[in-house]
Amino acid sequence: MKVELLVSKWCPTCPQAERIWGEAAEKVPMDFQVVDVSDREGRELISRLRIKTVPAVVIDGALKSVGVQPLGEVIKLLGEMAA
Repeated sequence: MKVELLVSKWCPTCPQAERIWGEAAEKVPMDFQVVDVSDREGRELISRLRIKTVPAVVIDGALKSVGVQPLGEVIKLLGEMAA
């Protein structure tokens, strides 16, 4: 499962999302990557998926979540995606 967390330098909640998703990546097997929306790859993702806000979570190429979720919800979402 490929998980991309889209963030930006100006986003006040993105560091919290990075911490939570990083913790989840230690508990659930996944290919996890933090992508800054100012980078080429980030711009392509937000354009293709029409993402308007960060933090945003893209799992296997599809937008699955925006905003910051508690670790328990993140683990639950990953479990549903793996099923």
